[in-house]
Amino acid sequence: MNSMPPATDHDAPDLSRLLGRDYWMVTSTPVDGTTAEDIAALVPEHIAWLLDLEERHLVFLSGPLVSGPDVGPGSGVTVLRASDEAEAISIASADPFVTAGLRTFVVHQWRLNEGSVSMRLSLGRGTYEWQ
Repeated sequence: MNSMPPATDHDAPDLSRLLGRDYWMVTSTPVDGTTAEDIAALVPEHIAWLLDLEERHLVFLSGPLVSGPDVGPGSGVTVLRASDEAEAISIASADPFVTAGLRTFVVHQWRLNEGSVSMRLSLGRGTYEWQ
């Protein structure tokens, strides 16, 4: 009796099942001389801008970079749902940190293929747990 061995993680993946959804990743870098105090003064305006973009379904993910090479006050990554590069640049240009001259940015087209997101949402308690 011949039986097939069980599938393993080492089997060739079915590439047709990758998500293949394009987004725009904005990497932000502080300009020379930007201090933590400069950034802190504009955080409320910056967060309000991001929350507005989130409500308009333009922000997929966003947050500061907290360590790594060349990371400083104002370093961050934002992943946008934009129709094209021009729209992504237009959105990123309106960031209060950018308009105040505290940071610059680079826009990359980014294809999301794999990953996993898990969250537990309690409707009755109004809580969530990010895993």
